[in-house]
Amino acid sequence: MLLLSILWILQDLLTVLFGGVMQLPELFLMGIVYKLIIDEREDKLWAIWTAFFGGLLWDLRWVGVPGFFTLGYVVVVALILWAWRVIPVHGRTLWVVFLLLESSQIIPNLVPVLILGGSTGSSFFISQQLYALPAFIICLLIYSKHANSEQD
Repeated sequence: MLLLSILWILQDLLTVLFGGVMQLPELFLMGIVYKLIIDEREDKLWAIWTAFFGGLLWDLRWVGVPGFFTLGYVVVVALILWAWRVIPVHGRTLWVVFLLLESSQIIPNLVPVLILGGSTGSSFFISQQLYALPAFIICLLIYSKHANSEQD
């Protein structure tokens, strides 16, 4: 939970520093999804509550409308939790993990595209996806090492 709190604060600080210049990746949500994927416990209700409270804090801090991003965060975590349980263990490849991490960036960040419209919103969305690539690569490398150590 400490790492997720640090990611939320980091995302908040980066939003303050780069506010209006670029659309930042959802580091907090990516952290929840990654922790959800590598968590071995059966009870994963913590992820939904963490997404709820993190999204609510984000809404109160930036949007001002409680529930705006909160719903997106909870829906993403619930969908990923469902998908991870449906996928057989031998089918959980790096591509699947990449797609699940990518979905954590697509759903919440489509909101500005829908609000701002196609021309302005789409450039923010595409730049956000490009800025998220280094975080994806880091998560995939860590997951790969984690998966290899479990096989040994």
